[in-house]
Amino acid sequence: MRTAKRIIVAMLLCTIPLGAAMAQSSFSAGVGVNFFRYETPYLTALSATYLPELTDGLELNLGAEFGITTEEVDGSQQPRILLPFNVGLNFTFPREQMTYVFGVGLSPVFNFMPDADPDFRFYMGPYLKGAVRVRVHPIMSWFLEAQQDLLIGGPAWINTSTRLATGINFSFEAQP
Repeated sequence: MRTAKRIIVAMLLCTIPLGAAMAQSSFSAGVGVNFFRYETPYLTALSATYLPELTDGLELNLGAEFGITTEEVDGSQQPRILLPFNVGLNFTFPREQMTYVFGVGLSPVFNFMPDADPDFRFYMGPYLKGAVRVRVHPIMSWFLEAQQDLLIGGPAWINTSTRLATGINFSFEAQP
């Protein structure tokens, strides 16, 4: 019983600062395309990014994408999966109705073909990102973003790719 009370008190004490941080953060969800290694375009069926604000004009970028394409193997179409992640910083430049974003960070990427290819590939490297967010509601903005990755790994060892995405950014705090 004492342990349960301590856990509840600890959870409440941790939730109060988390609530304050959530008020100064946002979440983005979108779709797009990833021109991975400029060989195969992947449909980014879902991208999700959590953006806590660190200070005015600077936010942490924690994101992931699910990319898919198909390949013909032995006469049947097989899916090829691409899972890129982002960990970085976004420098924001807010204006009246628009916010311009410049981001830098590190991107680990997993590439594989379930059930058909035992070859599982891992890449990692830096990225640069540029984005525009247009406010369409006090808590919602439409975004358009482009990201350039320089990935190390795989048979070629030096790989580049470009990601293009669009979607909605939801702020946990209403903007005037």
